[in-house]
Parts: sequence; C-alpha cells; structure tokens
Amino acid sequence: MANELIAWSDDFLVGNSVIDGQHKELVRMTNECWAGCRIGGVVAKVSFLKAIQGAVLYVKTHFATEEEFMRKARYPLFAAHKKQHEDFVAEVAAQIRVFESEDNPNPTAFVEYLMHWILEHIANSDKKYMPYTAKVQL
Repeated sequence: MANELIAWSDDFLVGNSVIDGQHKELVRMTNECWAGCRIGGVVAKVSFLKAIQGAVLYVKTHFATEEEFMRKARYPLFAAHKKQHEDFVAEVAAQIRVFESEDNPNPTAFVEYLMHWILEHIANSDKKYMPYTAKVQL
C-alpha cells in the first residue's frame, strides 16, 4: 500500500510463528494510526485516538505473550527486555495524555516515534531471544 509507513519484511521475523504474527499485526496497526493521522483536522484526532487506543491494548497483549515465551525459555535477558516493554507502555501513555490535552496535536510525530520504537525493538531486542523461544510452545 502506497500510504504505509512501514512495509512488512521477513527481516522482522523472530522465528516464532505466534510472535511473528503479532509483530505483523503491530505493523498493520501502526500503519492504521498513520493513515488516521494523515486525514487532517478533527477527523484525524478522532481517527488517530481510536487507532492508537486499539494499538496500545494490542501491544500489552503482545508484550504479555512475548514475556511468557521468554519466561518459559528461561531467556537470560528477560528482566531487561520486560523493562523495555514497561518503559514503552509508560511513554506511550504519557504521549497519549499530552495528545488528548492539546488543541492542535501532532499525531505524525507520535506515530513516527511508535514506528521507530517497534522497528528498533524487533530488530535488536526481539532478535536476541530468537534462539531461546523459537521452539517454545504456549
């Protein structure tokens, strides 16, 4: 799709079909947020808020799944990885509060932050647990 912010690539795969499916959904939701914020005006704010609230709920579900896989696999960097998740959720919640309180918010900057964090997190942090979780079943 020409209006996508992130084009899915198999380079994002971590080797676990459940987590890979969730990562694909996160990319789709980020693109949905991007589409919502590009509409403009009040419609953009409403569309963006709806999309981002759904994405935040999904992120929490995804993080819980990922953390369960890491626990079962006895991933040695689990605590640090979980902290990254907690910090991200706190930052997103803070940014949503600011966004909701502003008269003329800039959702584009927020979605770009979301995109960079997701891509960086998958490419660096998530790829590190691949050897540990690839064979784990929930």
